[in-house]
Amino acid sequence: MTILEILSWAGNVLKSTNATRSVPQNARLDAQVLLSHVLGVNSAYLFTHGDETLTTNNIETFQRLIERRSRHEPVAYLTQTKAFFGRDFFVNNHVLIPRPDTEVLIEEAKKAITPTSTVIDIGTGSGAIAITLALETTMPTIAIDISLDAITVAKHNAKTLGAKLAIIQGNLFEPITKINPPPSDHFVVVANLPYLTPWQWEALDPDVKTYEPKLALVGGADGLALYDKLCEQLRSYIHEQSRQGRRIMIDLFIEIDQSQKAAAPALIKSHFPTAQLSVTLDLAKKERIVRAVIR
Repeated sequence: MTILEILSWAGNVLKSTNATRSVPQNARLDAQVLLSHVLGVNSAYLFTHGDETLTTNNIETFQRLIERRSRHEPVAYLTQTKAFFGRDFFVNNHVLIPRPDTEVLIEEAKKAITPTSTVIDIGTGSGAIAITLALETTMPTIAIDISLDAITVAKHNAKTLGAKLAIIQGNLFEPITKINPPPSDHFVVVANLPYLTPWQWEALDPDVKTYEPKLALVGGADGLALYDKLCEQLRSYIHEQSRQGRRIMIDLFIEIDQSQKAAAPALIKSHFPTAQLSVTLDLAKKERIVRAVIR
């Protein structure tokens, strides 16, 4: 089979799968990405060499990937790569696939970072947020995740991309409370924690529900349980440091679902009544990032 012939075959297979999906995917693009991955070429090559005959091994490898994709397995897991903020990150089913909308979190957090800041990424997963901020700002950065499997992925990405940062296993902000004295008096805390409700998770597209880790998606009955716990830890930490004569300032950035645009700021206010709050829209003009300036 030639490149164009097998792309046509793959497109038809995936289109038939898409017919039953609530959210249709781009079958042709998926096929191109997967064939490019198999051949180790860019997508332009596929069309400038469309008459090229493929080896039996390449055909069989590609057909296996298409079969897996037809069962809704995400393309990023099949290629083990996802682009984020202009860099390619290794991903597997132990971590959430980075989304383009999360790049807004990077842009907003960068605005708060000063020469004396320490960046702390809570629930780092693949490390996409922490590594990107470390590379973009060269500021001291600490990434934390409760999952050892996620820590392994994040460390792999940091090494591959040449990022210098600390990657620690722990429960939310807890590891930072054990560092004495504090690494900084100004923390830029970024968190893309699980924020879906169980009902939202049930309604997810099969690509996400079946393959991406539920631990990284569901955040309790209202989706905000982990953010509540994080704010509780931050408040306790600030009070303890104040008791020791230190003033800690925090710029907190969290990613939310649009449905939480009122509930999430209210939650933060319940912990920090004097915090200055703002909400930033994502690429689809939906409320996505909540910033709390805690002084």
